[in-house]
Amino acid sequence: MTEEKTSGEDRSAGLGLAGIRRAVVKRAKAVVAVPILAAIAAAGAVVVVPDRYTASTTIQLDPRLKLEAEADPPASPGTHAFETERLAIDEQIELLRSLALMDRVARDNQLTDDQEFRTPPLFARLSWPLQKPASETAVSDALAAGLSVERVRGSSLVRVRFTSRDPEKAARIANAIAQTYIAEKRADASADASGVQEAAREPSASARVFASMLKDYGLSDALAGGRIVEAAHAPRNPATPKRVRIVAVVTGSALVLMLFLATLLERGARTRPRDVEKMLACPHMTSLPAVDAEDDAEMPAVSARLIVSEPACRYAEAVRGAARELSARANGDDPRVILIASALPGEGAEPFASNIAHHLAVAGQKTLLVDCDFHDKTLTRQLTPQNTGGLLDQIVARAPVENVILRDSLTGVHFLPASGPAPIPLTVPTMLRSVEFSAAFSHLKARFQTIVISAPPLLEQPDAGALAELADQIVFLTAWQRTPHVLARKALALLDANQRKVAGAVLTDVADDRSAGFMSFGAIFDEIRRATGLPSLDRAA
Repeated sequence: MTEEKTSGEDRSAGLGLAGIRRAVVKRAKAVVAVPILAAIAAAGAVVVVPDRYTASTTIQLDPRLKLEAEADPPASPGTHAFETERLAIDEQIELLRSLALMDRVARDNQLTDDQEFRTPPLFARLSWPLQKPASETAVSDALAAGLSVERVRGSSLVRVRFTSRDPEKAARIANAIAQTYIAEKRADASADASGVQEAAREPSASARVFASMLKDYGLSDALAGGRIVEAAHAPRNPATPKRVRIVAVVTGSALVLMLFLATLLERGARTRPRDVEKMLACPHMTSLPAVDAEDDAEMPAVSARLIVSEPACRYAEAVRGAARELSARANGDDPRVILIASALPGEGAEPFASNIAHHLAVAGQKTLLVDCDFHDKTLTRQLTPQNTGGLLDQIVARAPVENVILRDSLTGVHFLPASGPAPIPLTVPTMLRSVEFSAAFSHLKARFQTIVISAPPLLEQPDAGALAELADQIVFLTAWQRTPHVLARKALALLDANQRKVAGAVLTDVADDRSAGFMSFGAIFDEIRRATGLPSLDRAA
């Protein structure tokens, strides 16, 4: 492996700040558009959500709870008096939240027919086939769902909050819950006092302490059962939904997600030679950037001559690097046949074969480019659209193939078309395995220093397997970020015993790391599809 490739592999280990910036800039359209769309969707969702108002009332619990906790012995030796007090107050909080209390509040305040509490939530309405039939306690359940009870720090104060669509109703119900609780506690306290008097029992230590305190301060037993310290009032502003906050959180989350996704996609788009060699079991020669095509059916002529028309472009640099790798693996100055094959159509084998041949010809080698894709004849239609004959026509006519070889006066490259427009009476497999075909290539190999064969896709036509017998070196092309790796390995396996001739793999349609241009939405979607392993729409169709 060359020093240039090794350094490129080291650079690909991490993105760094420059790499992250490039990742975001390349995918800026999605990074900006997705948060905007998320903000619009969140704004539309919170607009239809009705306002809900929360009213709160504060209750001071019966002081005797604290006195009893301090005067009575702990439930266990390890239990502190403060813990006993907390457990007693927590018991009262659970009583405030109980369905029995909610049921009494609903009856006393004529809430049983209130549509707000009888109408199930939106989620319940959407999933009604999965829901059980509504019970008679539906109103009590709705009241409990809108209720919040919590202790105020470490005091004997408890704050009762209730949330409703109507601010007046929220305040009325919060006060009703507090009043109902206090009424029940006072009724229980009165019943306990009457029972003690009837039984003529000695009052407990806590009761004596509480009575003594009331006598010293000249107070009555008005706090028995607790009292309302602060009544609830109708709130002016809704408590939920926090529309601005929700939209801001959704937008910020979408932005962070897209920044992370852009960085992740950039890391996945970077190709490391060791990954290629591990996957395909052959050296990684070079990576070719994508070449824009005006017509997918017929590749534009400029793409077949980029090495000449745009010698400073990334594609031309990659072609020259591959040519150096092939020369380093060649058997001295002996004539050689280089087979260029891909796994699937559209992976760039034809333009790469043409550019390799043009480069070698410009470098001074007597080079012949042969179009052996006898089914599509892509290079023949591209380079010589008006030709009247080709390799197959000469073999069928038992005529010298030199008669149909064309030469480019600018670069000196020679080109042998696949065939002319006339139909061939023999099948292609029969032709490839004929003595005349082998003899023709033996004759051509004696005349040219290098022969570059453009082969059909390995997974589409079996012709490449027969052509591999003629080759001295095989270059395998695959769209690393588009073609499934399992198909690439399957294509290489079709070469059978000729796999030892594979000089290396060339990856096509690889993103240009030095490019800071904006990717289109389609390219970003295709990048996400490849990263997640989803099938393409064209292939699925």
